[in-house]
Amino acid sequence: MATAAAASPSLLAPPAAAASTSAAPTALLFPTSVPSLRAYPRLLLAFRRPAAAAQGAVLEADEDVDQAAPSSYDDDDGYEGGRGSAFTPPTRPRTGKAALPLKRDRTRSKRFLEIQKLRESKKEYDVPTAVSLMKQMSSARFVESAEAHFRMNLDPKYNDQQLRATVNLPKGTGQSVKIAVLTQGEKIDEARAAGADIVGGDELIEQIKGGFMEFDKLIASPDMMPKVASLGKILGPRGLMPNPKAGTVSPNITQAIEEFKKGKVEYRVDKTGIVHIPFGKVDFPEEDLIANFMAVVRSVERNKPSGAKGIYWKTAYLCSSMGPSIKLNIKEMLDYGTQSSD
Repeated sequence: MATAAAASPSLLAPPAAAASTSAAPTALLFPTSVPSLRAYPRLLLAFRRPAAAAQGAVLEADEDVDQAAPSSYDDDDGYEGGRGSAFTPPTRPRTGKAALPLKRDRTRSKRFLEIQKLRESKKEYDVPTAVSLMKQMSSARFVESAEAHFRMNLDPKYNDQQLRATVNLPKGTGQSVKIAVLTQGEKIDEARAAGADIVGGDELIEQIKGGFMEFDKLIASPDMMPKVASLGKILGPRGLMPNPKAGTVSPNITQAIEEFKKGKVEYRVDKTGIVHIPFGKVDFPEEDLIANFMAVVRSVERNKPSGAKGIYWKTAYLCSSMGPSIKLNIKEMLDYGTQSSD
């Protein structure tokens, strides 16, 4: 009994002493006074250390068990006792359009995928060869338009790098243009005699405000421009607002109508620095398409903005409305334009 009492003196200690002994660590962890903010991380560490130590001991015990009893699965199975890499089932091989390497080709039609095999995507062609390929790759059920797309070294957010002009296609556009004319007085009869489809003054302005848009070009005489200014929000987003640079504001109404009827085309650079111009129909003879295309090239070169610096032409492509694009060699294109003009 004496040995047991000596071995555990806390059992024989008075209640007050025992209470003071157990209260000491509690007072350290939960002080009665509010500690400063710097003391809180230390208190959290004091709580976490015992838990982390216990967790570490459990993990070490698990590792000992794993080493003592290895898994019955082999390494080739892709599974190592629940702790290896996840098993990935074999995927089915892709077939059809899903197996194509380019994502954009996976949404193309069978017709498009077949005709684009006629040209090499990264090869640069000269103008006659590109026009011939464009006619071969035109296989839609309607007569497609011939289009030119030029990426220029221009930033149209600057005023001195904006490109907007017109070009007269010598062989025409191949489509009928419905022209409306805003004028007054004697010029109304002149416009009708020149072949205008719609002619009017104040009454035509009111019709446009009401939603009337059954025309392709709107030509205005200079004396009507103060009244036409109220149509800016309606005509501007559609590209129909009369503008002197586009040739749609002219004192000579008869000449303006004849030019657009014969094949005058307006073009401008978009916000990404690309110019899109239709220059005929694919059922035109190759000589006519080449003549129209070179007229477009000379016009874009002649109207080079004053703020354009460095290389003016970046890339040039030809295509039909529903066909793949054909890349052009810019140097040969410009040289061909010089030879044809001579």
